[in-house]
Amino acid sequence: MTKMRRIAVVPAALLFGIMLAHALLETARDALFLARLGPHALASAYLAIAAVAMLAVVAVRRWGGVRDPRRMLLTFLVGAIAGTLLIGVLIPIAPPFVFVLYVWTGLVATLVVPSFWTLIDRSLQIAEAKRAFAVIGAGGVLGAMTGSALAGLLGRIVPPHYLVTAGAIAFTLTLLASFVYAPRTLDDTLPPVHKRVEALSRRSRRYVRLLVAVGLISTIALTLADLTFKRVLAERFAAADLATAFGAIYTVLNFVGLLILLVVTPRLLARWGVGSALMVLPILLIATASGFALTGTLLAIIALKLCDGGLRHSLQRVASEILYLPLPSLVRDGGKPIADAISQRGGQAIAALLWFLIASLAIGTQLLGFVVAATSVAWLLAVRIAKRAYIAQFADTLRAGAIERDVRAPALDGDSAALLTEALASPDEPEALAALELLARGGRVPALVLYHPREGVVRRALLLLEGQLRADVARVLRHLIEHSDPRIRAAALIAASRTHSNRAQLEAAAADPNPDVRAAALVGLGDHADCEVLVESGVAALLNGSLADRIALAHAIGYTPHDRFRRLLYQLLALREVPVMREVLRVLARAPSLVDLDRIVPLLEDPHVRGDVRRVFTATGSRGLDKLMAALDDARTPIGVRRHVPRTISRFRSRAAASALVARLLREPDGTTEFKILRALGRMRANNPLLPIDPAILHEYVRRSIADAARYTTLLDAFVVAGDTSPGAELIRELLGEKRRWAIEHTFRALGILHPRHALRSVHDAINRGDGNRRSAAREIVESLLPVDQRGALLAVIDELTPEQRRSQLGDLAVGPFPTYEALLGALLADSSESLKCVVAHHVAERHLVALRHDLTRLRPMVGPPLVIYAFDQAIARLDV
Repeated sequence: MTKMRRIAVVPAALLFGIMLAHALLETARDALFLARLGPHALASAYLAIAAVAMLAVVAVRRWGGVRDPRRMLLTFLVGAIAGTLLIGVLIPIAPPFVFVLYVWTGLVATLVVPSFWTLIDRSLQIAEAKRAFAVIGAGGVLGAMTGSALAGLLGRIVPPHYLVTAGAIAFTLTLLASFVYAPRTLDDTLPPVHKRVEALSRRSRRYVRLLVAVGLISTIALTLADLTFKRVLAERFAAADLATAFGAIYTVLNFVGLLILLVVTPRLLARWGVGSALMVLPILLIATASGFALTGTLLAIIALKLCDGGLRHSLQRVASEILYLPLPSLVRDGGKPIADAISQRGGQAIAALLWFLIASLAIGTQLLGFVVAATSVAWLLAVRIAKRAYIAQFADTLRAGAIERDVRAPALDGDSAALLTEALASPDEPEALAALELLARGGRVPALVLYHPREGVVRRALLLLEGQLRADVARVLRHLIEHSDPRIRAAALIAASRTHSNRAQLEAAAADPNPDVRAAALVGLGDHADCEVLVESGVAALLNGSLADRIALAHAIGYTPHDRFRRLLYQLLALREVPVMREVLRVLARAPSLVDLDRIVPLLEDPHVRGDVRRVFTATGSRGLDKLMAALDDARTPIGVRRHVPRTISRFRSRAAASALVARLLREPDGTTEFKILRALGRMRANNPLLPIDPAILHEYVRRSIADAARYTTLLDAFVVAGDTSPGAELIRELLGEKRRWAIEHTFRALGILHPRHALRSVHDAINRGDGNRRSAAREIVESLLPVDQRGALLAVIDELTPEQRRSQLGDLAVGPFPTYEALLGALLADSSESLKCVVAHHVAERHLVALRHDLTRLRPMVGPPLVIYAFDQAIARLDV
């Protein structure tokens, strides 16, 4: 599945199904309600919707225990299907259920649509969200348009109450698709600065309350507009024609909304920002509502509804969802469902009360346009306040270090870019650095940041400068060349050298007493061919100088990692000085084209630089992954290196990396490397449970591990029955027990890779060290995951059974029985475990079991581990004495 399909197309298809079902129900409810109960009862219906929706949301939040947004969405869809089917059956029998249908449709929209958007919000990073929201919203508008068109067609053929059943069918299809394709939530939060979290939480909750107020006002305006529209249509259309009229009008509205979402929304968000985009709908409502109040024409009221229907679920919905992005997940997940319910249903309730007041005053339909225009003006003012709060909330979250999205170059709108530029001036270094990284990855380092009071911010900004320098940056660099911090002077010298206008300064700095400045000058002079002698002699002096000199040289190359420095970097690396090596590896991670992988692979054996080496490999991308996969398969790779290759491969977190590790699992001869592969795969699948793997290989590995556990368990039972109490026999028993535990752990680790959401680590711990209740619970999980034959064998190994009972349950997996003690030892001498062979050979010599001399001679390896050969030779020699 491509990334765009995963983050946008699939969620858009799910929202398409939800909105199609909702459009069918909406058309049916409006036609049935106006035909049977009349427009005067609409306000009562809105009050009932508000009450029921608030009770439902509070109940789910308090007693439902549904914290996972995906599970919440699936639960609400199941409830929507059941309730809709029941109402569809009851409406023909009991006409008052039309009122129930109206309330039910509003309740379903309150629960299902916000839970869908919460799931999408939690499953996307901020860069992805801004790209995907428009596409996802387009799926919803297209679904509403299709549902309205379908309802209009069906309204000509069947009575309106059949549309209710059609809506239930659409919800059912959406539920099935959601079970398979609904995305999982992310857990990639950046750790916040804990001392600021409490203050951030308070400000975030104030921000949520402001969003609730904006939502209330907007819903009041939109509800009054909707009631006015329906009142006009009820007055001017016959009851029999209402379903067709609503279907046709809603189809046109949704088509316009789709065009706006695909063509207008992305451009508005990119050019104007979120706050300005939110002002479009209230401005249009003011204009169209005023037009209807002045003219009273049907065209004017349809234009009003066109603005509402065309923008509410497109531009308005997308922009409103983006307002929640700066919030920490704890506040967002806890507050957003309540905020949505209060905003939507509370606003409808207030609008309904206002409608009752208007009805009591006998105000004409045409004058309702002025009421809608007045509330839209209030909405416009609230949006202006929310726009400033959005920027402030982004700043607060940035300062707290709790922006819970990947900061990989989000598509910043004008407001966000202005915020980040403002954040650069902050005296708080972490805040300024975070803003600098975001702006730099967007392609721009502002010149003014080079005047920042924090030296760490200035050094980082100089390191991020790339390509041809802008004129404003070049001017600031002339100031920084005289800075008191030698590292800033060094970085400024190298950056300024790109303009080829500071040669005299570079030549003077080549004799500077500070090694950082001296190294930077030599690196900067590398562009000048006639300075070759000066550069070579200066670099040689740094190479042969102190440790600080060599660190300074590597650091200076990091500011401009050019191919001409490749040989010099590997000279520094070959010195094997850890501080210098780490500096060189940082340079290589920034310039992966300079990486010679053949020289880097052996460095995995060095624990002091292993983390830096892994960062170099991930920076090289597929080239580095291919090299690691080849090293893992190459028998000539030193054992000290190969044992750290699996963890390095896992850093790539890709399907290719997982496939390489899985493919090696059954072929790996070194037990420690095999265990490292299991750990690496377990970590990858825990981080991304949807990462594809080959289950057949892992099932075979589980089968082999269970067979190993069964073999070592029955061998241990046989040793216990033999009753040998010699020191050698005791050591063999301990070793067999250790082999049994390792085989069981390998089994559970492999099962954990196959089933990353079942907490198999806890199951393993419960079986090994848990009490009776925990062991029983662990057994239930094991029984649910394994086929019958493997399940019985694993349980026979881990349960406390007599040797006879265990042998009976294990069947063919049990080894033995052994007629003599010598036969048991002979089986152990033939085992694949090198350590076990050595200990058993020693025990044979210790007990002087001459009958096993033939087995020792026959099983002695001709080539292989020296320790095993030595142990067998010593045992044979002792038996010959």
